[in-house]
Amino acid sequence: MTDQNATATPKENTPAAPLLGTPVPPVQATPAATGAASADKESTAAAEQPAPVEEATESPSPVRPKIRPHAFVVMPFGKKKGGDGSLYDFNSIYNLMIKPALELAGFEPFRADEETSSGDILTDMFQELLLADLCLCDLSIDNANVYYELGIRHAFRKRGVVHIQAGRAYMPFDIFNVRTLPYHITPEGVPDPAFLKNDIQAIARMTRDTWASDRDAVHSPVFNLLSGLVEPDRKNLRTPLATGFWREYNEWKQRVTVAQRQKRIGDILLLTEEIRNPLIKEEAIGEAGKALASMGRNELSLEQYRKGLEGNPGNLAFRREEAFHLNRLGRVDEAIVKIESLLTDFPNDSEAISYLGRIYKEMWAESWKSIPDKTKRLKAAFDSYHWLIKAIDIYLKGYRIDLNNYYPGVNALTLSTIAVHLADRFDDKKDPDPDITRIRQELFELKGAMIFALETKVDVDNADYWTLISLAELRVLTADNIATVSRSYRKALTASRRNLFFLQTSLSQLEILSALELRSDYVRAAINILEEELSRVGKDEKHLPVSKKNRKTAGDSSEGQVFLLAGYMVDYPSKEKKTFPENKESDVRAEILKKLEKYNAGQNDIAILAGLSAGSEIIFAEVCAEKGIHVDVHLPLPEAEYIREFVSPGGESWVDRFYKIRNHPHVDEYYQLENVGEVKEGYDPYERNNRWALYSSLIHGTDKVTLIAVWNGLGGRPKDRDARLTRHMVELMRETGGKIEIINTSKYIHGFIAGAIDGLPDLSNPAPAPAKSKVQKKGRQTPNKK
Repeated sequence: MTDQNATATPKENTPAAPLLGTPVPPVQATPAATGAASADKESTAAAEQPAPVEEATESPSPVRPKIRPHAFVVMPFGKKKGGDGSLYDFNSIYNLMIKPALELAGFEPFRADEETSSGDILTDMFQELLLADLCLCDLSIDNANVYYELGIRHAFRKRGVVHIQAGRAYMPFDIFNVRTLPYHITPEGVPDPAFLKNDIQAIARMTRDTWASDRDAVHSPVFNLLSGLVEPDRKNLRTPLATGFWREYNEWKQRVTVAQRQKRIGDILLLTEEIRNPLIKEEAIGEAGKALASMGRNELSLEQYRKGLEGNPGNLAFRREEAFHLNRLGRVDEAIVKIESLLTDFPNDSEAISYLGRIYKEMWAESWKSIPDKTKRLKAAFDSYHWLIKAIDIYLKGYRIDLNNYYPGVNALTLSTIAVHLADRFDDKKDPDPDITRIRQELFELKGAMIFALETKVDVDNADYWTLISLAELRVLTADNIATVSRSYRKALTASRRNLFFLQTSLSQLEILSALELRSDYVRAAINILEEELSRVGKDEKHLPVSKKNRKTAGDSSEGQVFLLAGYMVDYPSKEKKTFPENKESDVRAEILKKLEKYNAGQNDIAILAGLSAGSEIIFAEVCAEKGIHVDVHLPLPEAEYIREFVSPGGESWVDRFYKIRNHPHVDEYYQLENVGEVKEGYDPYERNNRWALYSSLIHGTDKVTLIAVWNGLGGRPKDRDARLTRHMVELMRETGGKIEIINTSKYIHGFIAGAIDGLPDLSNPAPAPAKSKVQKKGRQTPNKK
């Protein structure tokens, strides 16, 4: 903001503010823009002849819900009088001017009196005031509450404040030099119709410019005067007393915890996407990222953290996790650049330093671990010890910065032990490497410090898995008997929550020691315990490929394929748009089978449906079940209601087929209300169901997903619900980036080969068949099955 104070009176004939266009919405990738990447290359006919567009009944809506930044409005309520006796109707000012202006600027406006959920309105108001992306303050009258709230915002947040006023020729001394935007009211205290449009546009422009200003810009006079003042971390501004404010987050966390235990990736992604309050969104993204990482889905976790950084680029934890997951995905150079950039801003961040140490540790391990010959492998590990020493030094630096952070200390100790072990075998005894000598001298002291630190931590009742497993790993390196090692690992398993990712990560640490023949008997005892637990957990896991049970990570190339279907219901008398003649069922069935055979689909794969309607979906489920492919069905409505809406219109024979396939041993159904809760206001439950099914299909990664769409390729926003939802799923997949195979139904209606007339293209997208692996069948217990 500039240091000036506008003092326009209500009736002052000020020049009209420049017209502002409608705020630019988030860019929605069109099929033309995204189809090439997500659906491979379409046919030449498709490229040369655009598909016809169906008549639209409404403007296209976003494929996914978009979250707007939060604007908290600080102003008096009701009708108030100013110091000169003039009247102000603040409720009208808010509803007719301020709220539309904020919405025009792309914000989600909120005023304290709009809180409808139970809770303490005072504490909920403070959370909004302190955590909102932007605060708009109406300073038209000298209201104590407004000035008090404004002072709090100025004291705790350095940016994101807009001041407006009407009817006064001066401002109080303390804020007279802060730019305040004037607006116009009538003698009755309501927005002046003659100026309303321009005032809305002016407020929208000012709020948009304030939000878009440099992230380092300072809008608070307090932070401008006290240049050494540091803005508190948002987490430190959270109060659990604001029960209404945090209710959405608490309910979200309960569902996500269940979804994580059941390996329901789709539930986590959908629930996180739907959090409307961006103040809570940041907390949720952090938790979702952890949940997805614990399930081995590093690429999805990375996507979550990057979404978080879009909203708050200064979030230190998100910056760390972005680098961590880039490294886990093999994008090492990007990870190093991100970590080094972070350390430039925060040179003493122990966790970031530890992440950098991990990168160099893995660079060292990659140089030798694939060598089959034992002697050559050990020699290669020693020959590349310059990377090993670099990793040790980085870990030690992180540990010395924060002695309470045992993670870098344990890693420094493990790698130091390895370095000494290799040096004893290969280093020149007469002229030892000075770095190895230094590490050898520091090892005893480091060992004692880590034993003391970890034993102290595990004595508490709530010691987590990573603390317990770190002590167990330390026992492998230091214990005098194998029983001590075994006891430590078994104790750690009690806190593992039977999490495969946790167990596999711990096993990979031991396999490094095993490959280097370090304390082999102790290492083998620990490996046996983890392998036994992995075997037990694997038997209980549902929909996990065999490769998982063989301890391969979730991103392993041997994982099975996932087939998703979107398609029309069969035509029935009252159906508005005819898209699938019932007498062509055998043709559609044959084409679905052909698409599956193209990818060698079989028992190792998974099929996912966003419904089980009469027509394409039931046919697809039947074909998959016949091939031994496990089918997950996501239903947007309770069963009876769903049958009435989507099955019965096709006739009683389809109802019979619905029940028969639903009861098939290869089919499990999930109900939207039970798994992901009620539909939020403004959301389409059927489009939500599409997103839920699509996100669930990402269990093995986007590259393993193929959408088979029984679709005529038409654009626009169709009037018919069936056609709209089919197109919506295709758009979702195009935006996501998976493969798409089209079965064009137009030829069944018009009797031509797709693309031959009317410019209708054959939209099939040939693609190589991904690798396969075994899928474990889920047991059936309740209608929900999970």
